[in-house]
Amino acid sequence: MDIGAVNTVFAQIGAVALLAASLCKRARTRTEEHARRGGRDRSASLDEARFLATLSHEMRTPLAGILGMADLLRLAGLSPEHTCYVEAIRRSGAALIALIDETLDRSRIEAGRLALVADAVDLARLVEDVVELLAPCAQGKGLEIAASIGADAPKVVRADAMRLRQVLLNLAGNAVKFTERGGVCVAVERGEGDALRLAVIDTGPGVPPDRREAIFEDYQQGDGSSGRRLEGAGLGLPISRRLVALMGGTLSLSDTPGGGSTFAFTISAPACEGAAPDPNPGLPPGARAVIVANSPFEAPAIALRLAEIGVTVARAEGLASGLAALAGRDRPDVVIVDCALGPEATGRLAEAAREAGALKTLALFSPFERRAFGQRSLDGFDGWLVKPVRARSLYERLAAEVPAAPQRARRAAPDDPPPRRALVAEDADINALIAEKALRRLGFEPVRARDGVEAVRLASPRGQGAPPPFDLILMDLRMPRIDGFEAARRLRRWERQAGARPTPIVALSADRFARDLGRAQEHFDALLTKPFDVEDLANAVDRLCRQGRTAAGGLSKAS
Repeated sequence: MDIGAVNTVFAQIGAVALLAASLCKRARTRTEEHARRGGRDRSASLDEARFLATLSHEMRTPLAGILGMADLLRLAGLSPEHTCYVEAIRRSGAALIALIDETLDRSRIEAGRLALVADAVDLARLVEDVVELLAPCAQGKGLEIAASIGADAPKVVRADAMRLRQVLLNLAGNAVKFTERGGVCVAVERGEGDALRLAVIDTGPGVPPDRREAIFEDYQQGDGSSGRRLEGAGLGLPISRRLVALMGGTLSLSDTPGGGSTFAFTISAPACEGAAPDPNPGLPPGARAVIVANSPFEAPAIALRLAEIGVTVARAEGLASGLAALAGRDRPDVVIVDCALGPEATGRLAEAAREAGALKTLALFSPFERRAFGQRSLDGFDGWLVKPVRARSLYERLAAEVPAAPQRARRAAPDDPPPRRALVAEDADINALIAEKALRRLGFEPVRARDGVEAVRLASPRGQGAPPPFDLILMDLRMPRIDGFEAARRLRRWERQAGARPTPIVALSADRFARDLGRAQEHFDALLTKPFDVEDLANAVDRLCRQGRTAAGGLSKAS
């Protein structure tokens, strides 16, 4: 690996860091001026918001290049020392992105330019997405993180999904940062009428009573220290409180019984009709389940989901109590065993479940725990659940016909299919290189277009009924000659005229706010916010494939 290239990336991060620090200092200075004057000129607030929005876009673009190149370096088979350097780059860049976003959010709220956009929101999916996004960080610290959806919570509500997700990510991300043992839970339940109560519960050190209001002030760290033990500018909680207020609620902090903190808020979110029901796992009436897990949040959340479909649940926290529960007179239909109990205990419990006549025995593990277990340790199970467990995954596993001893299916080796082709419409060379490298890793053959006109020329159908020239298009929204919005509009029009199958188009944007998301709804299938990495792109492509997406509509925000 060329160390000079890494040094160059560090130098770029340093330059952007100076700019970000200057931006944060300016915001702090203006806040102090506002306090001295006892008010603030609204036109000045609007000017600052516009300035910061433009600056944010210009800063995110080079940062996208820095983080993208760091991600490619990470996948290049580096030595442990060089991997450490690259991870430092990625952490520094991610911290800068968070600082930029928080500063811009604060300015937009003060200027009154942050408007909520209410739409139909799949509540369980949103909460589970937040938990899944934070799971690698939590599990890397040895923490549990889970989503708990109350049985009475509506499946679909009208709310601003982007801002609700932002608040939950801020609160749950803080909880993961401060918690050293135990775990974090994001819980939701129905309140009175259209009210919805959401809470982030942790088993961390808690917040001293004399700090409980101060942590909601700008630039305050949660522990009140003057040191820099924790990352961040201290804007996440103040912004979250302001966003909750915009939604008509109040963000409060209380002690968690047994230690820790609970950040909770209630907002008005009317339920929507016509929500799709969860899959029926087909368990017999009066089904009984045994969950063996020493778990503060995941096991109770699974038990709640099982109770919702009429299953009687017994819980045990360890090997001895688990064996006792399985030795009872009532045969369990379902047994779920947490692999965190260790290979020996897990194996003994799986054997006891078979002897008890369980219809289905499932192993519960995190990706970290899965790597520590060999296949032999899981041979006694009919299937598995990956933490954090999604409700739909739980029901599908219960319904699936899985052989008791997993066998590898034999497949005839078909001829190698031709590589899928992808168009990368991106004027920035570094960002185009990152996208091309990522696409090659996903099995695509990329072709570059440097502006919107070239993208339309390359991607237009070749004739009436002809197959599309590309299987996927990545389209930057800000390009010379014509932008990505206009390019996509022209492509969709020509596809209709030629009777061609619509090509999935993924929008690429350095603007994380709803204006690009809203404008992209009509002609794009997904939106990736820069910076994105190979995994973000892989998830977007996988989601489009699983949805069978061959036409635009129903835009999903991929990152």
